Amino acid sequence: MQIDPYLILVFIHVLLFAYWLGGDLGVFVAAGYVADRKLSLEERFRFMHLLMVCDMGPRTALILFLPVGFQMARTLGVAEIGAEVTGALWVVCLAWLAVNWWMFKNERHPAAARLRTADIYLRYVVMAAMGALGLYSFATGGPLTTHWLAAKVFLFACTMLLGVYLRGEIKQWIVGFGMVREGGDAADRGNTIIEQSLVRSRRAALLLWFGVALIAFLGLTKPF
Repeated sequence: MQIDPYLILVFIHVLLFAYWLGGDLGVFVAAGYVADRKLSLEERFRFMHLLMVCDMGPRTALILFLPVGFQMARTLGVAEIGAEVTGALWVVCLAWLAVNWWMFKNERHPAAARLRTADIYLRYVVMAAMGALGLYSFATGGPLTTHWLAAKVFLFACTMLLGVYLRGEIKQWIVGFGMVREGGDAADRGNTIIEQSLVRSRRAALLLWFGVALIAFLGLTKPF
């Protein structure tokens, strides 16, 4: 029995969507406990660790969507890109993914802070490139030759932007927890910072989920 290689890519694509949305749900739930001032600081930090573990699912999916998605588009004949481009994309994205997992496993390593900064800059570059590619292709019909694919690529850039925004909100949590450790009035102010950040983060997360669901809908239905 022979299995169509394209169907294998579709299967991986579906798994990536599942881990992205499922992992984000875990982050969403854990964040509520992280912000709960009735819990001890130790418990809140345990939930923070759980949140970061769950977040590796979406982070992994986001990076792998790039090579898998472009490989699928090339196989379908809806993207005018060569094999050398998709090959380079696989190499770069697998290296990027390896760095992200290394940072997760070695978050206290002196090099981790510099790598996190480089990771953010790389995300901005990818966002800009994907957004520009989607808009240009939508307007001109190439190199992505269908409007549904151009729209998917542009929306992907938007979801990346929301992801970077959410990472910025986590910095507010770090500031807030620093104040909570001080105790007294500073702890109250710190908890307020965390709670307000949680409200903003949940709104952004819901918008991100809608974007991911819309990307999946466009890929499945190919409406235009």
